[in-house]
Amino acid sequence: MQFNSSKCHILSISRQRNPTLASYYLGTDQLSSVDSYPYLGITISSDLRWDKHVSAVSSKATKYLNFIRRNIYSCPPDVKSLAYTSLIRPILEYVTAAWDPYRTKDINKLDMVQRRAARFVKRDYRQTTSVSSLLDQLGWPSLSDRQLNNRLKIFGKTVAGRVAIDTGDLAQPLRQTRYSDLDLSFTALAARTDVYKYSFFPRTIRDWNSLDTLSRSRLIPRDLQIGCLRSNRIPNRIGRYDSNSNLKSNRP
Repeated sequence: MQFNSSKCHILSISRQRNPTLASYYLGTDQLSSVDSYPYLGITISSDLRWDKHVSAVSSKATKYLNFIRRNIYSCPPDVKSLAYTSLIRPILEYVTAAWDPYRTKDINKLDMVQRRAARFVKRDYRQTTSVSSLLDQLGWPSLSDRQLNNRLKIFGKTVAGRVAIDTGDLAQPLRQTRYSDLDLSFTALAARTDVYKYSFFPRTIRDWNSLDTLSRSRLIPRDLQIGCLRSNRIPNRIGRYDSNSNLKSNRP
């Protein structure tokens, strides 16, 4: 197998301002160093922040939105809404469990795409019109709420053993309090940096623990065998999984 050295790059993950970069060679060709690079549809940066990925996603979704506006401008609102939910929103939500933004500027950048889509669907570009009311009329929840629900659903499936993610290092509380349930809650993970604090497990565990027991149980499929949790009482506490439920928690 031969590799094209011009398509191979070095991405060093570091929090240092001036990291020491080593030279790598593929045969006789020296590989170039980059600050960010797309991998499986996600732009990974050297500082593990999602600014560049959010910008790329926002730009791509905006291009698709402009394409739709040019082609179905005169169509009825239900057709426009279907075009948005089928072609544009999947771009905004592609594997968001891995990169769900937490910085306000990134959240607003993605929300602006949906807000422009709402004006297009309702054909209302007046400055006096509340875009929030248009979103309510269309029944479109905010992207941040949908991303939260997606993370919680994936975490529930992970707890049930349906997703191939190791949960062996996750601990459960040793005693029950009014804020924790021995069966379906997890010990929060300490974090010193925002990069780790807002990564999948530390962030989702906080959101998961803020749900009531019934909401947690709805996120775990009943017919799946749970082998990753230590408590034998968990299967008796699990309810049926409702894919249409919109579960919310108190986000930090």
